[in-house]
Amino acid sequence: MIVKTFKVRKKGLVICGGILIALLVILVVFGIVHKATTKTYPMKTESERQEFMSDMGWEVSEEYTSCKVVSIPEEFNETYESYNELQKEQGFNLKKYKGEMVEIYTYAVYNYPGNAENVVINLMVFDGNLIGGDVSCNELDGFMQGLKNPDPDSSKSSDEKDSDEEIVEEESETSEVEEDKKNASSSDEKESKSDKKQSKNTFDSNASDESEVPESDTTETTSDSVDSSDVSSENTSAAESSTQQ
Repeated sequence: MIVKTFKVRKKGLVICGGILIALLVILVVFGIVHKATTKTYPMKTESERQEFMSDMGWEVSEEYTSCKVVSIPEEFNETYESYNELQKEQGFNLKKYKGEMVEIYTYAVYNYPGNAENVVINLMVFDGNLIGGDVSCNELDGFMQGLKNPDPDSSKSSDEKDSDEEIVEEESETSEVEEDKKNASSSDEKESKSDKKQSKNTFDSNASDESEVPESDTTETTSDSVDSSDVSSENTSAAESSTQQ
């Protein structure tokens, strides 16, 4: 009997251990990121389903029109493959639920763009969470699309659109009135400042005029004083002459 022994170096073990640890870290991180990016929609109650459909942009019936339980087949035929492609576009994948029993809630849609009739929304629920669905028309020349309304505004009625336009016009008019008020207030403030400045200038001008003494009045007073002195001198001379005689 021949026995062969192999000697493994410690350096090799360390490298292999490091590689395994790195792979485990990558798998754990990938699982966490994948779980974080896969958004779940709880569908356990009627209010949760109604809220979801409203967020998708649909006006639907207050209660589901039908609820049935179906089995996802183990093998997908061409029809199921095509349907699952639609689900993949929405972030779902029915292949994860092969062989499982799922519930399908159906609601009537009232606001499909173009006012199409007989339009329904189907919600596929497994274990209380949404796993897929579609919006479709039951007519012969019907259609099928994803769960989100591609153009919520176009599905509004003419009355709703008119109401929105009136709201926009009212907001615009309110903005214009506020702007006019601001401009008028600014203009009044400027006029008030101008009036105050003009009143101050007038007061200063009157005060300056009162403090000045007219030159003509001073001249006349001096002249009158000189004339009186001359008359007094003449009267004194006449009296002296009369005494001597």
